[in-house]
Amino acid sequence: MYKYQHLVQFYECDMMSIVHHGNYLRFYEEARVGWAHTQGILDYQKPESASHMAVLETWVRHLKPAKFGDQLEILVQAKLEGIRLIFEYKMLCLNRGNELISIARTVHAPLNKELQVIRPSVQMRELIQSEKNIWIETWLSNL
Repeated sequence: MYKYQHLVQFYECDMMSIVHHGNYLRFYEEARVGWAHTQGILDYQKPESASHMAVLETWVRHLKPAKFGDQLEILVQAKLEGIRLIFEYKMLCLNRGNELISIARTVHAPLNKELQVIRPSVQMRELIQSEKNIWIETWLSNL
């Protein structure tokens, strides 16, 4: 399981110093890109290394508000179902005792250069099925 940290900035908040709901998906995307980079799928120095992944679904459940100055930790796990790559995320607020504030799920499909859906690469399939990427639990089924 991959862990990503984000410090909430002023510009990400509304007038009440609460993170605007639209930023949660951006935080989850940052965590997913960080995961891809640590797995060797994405090289920040070579943007062309990013495989094309179409977003098929996004789902976010807001449990508690994130606020300006909060230190967030996002846990990321990934699995394959057929050609779909599924990510689930947990967002914790570290400065509030690891309080669970949001959960999310995104579903993606790999695309070729012609933007046609294709099977995930062998590298991606092996990576997701490796021991270091074992799907811990289904976070969303508990709610």
